[in-house]
Amino acid sequence: MEINPEIIGFIAGGLSSALFIPQIIKILKEKSAEEISLVTCIIGIVSSGLWLWYGIEQDHISMMVTNSISVVATGVLVVLKLLYNKEKN
Repeated sequence: MEINPEIIGFIAGGLSSALFIPQIIKILKEKSAEEISLVTCIIGIVSSGLWLWYGIEQDHISMMVTNSISVVATGVLVVLKLLYNKEKN
């Protein structure tokens, strides 16, 4: 039985994208993003954006979908970080 590489790509990319969800939930519950590094988020957006670009160039649907999710999720973290930092000051 041979497994389609795109399925492995969806699983791997889905797990990587899911990393951000618990952090987003925690920030929303605690209304604090102090522990979030803005630089780390920016690096994450750039990295996922480049992987997304690569996926588009190589026509890998799993890379396109999962890295799109990662870019959006990391973008949400940046917005929450800026929002809660602004509220604190």
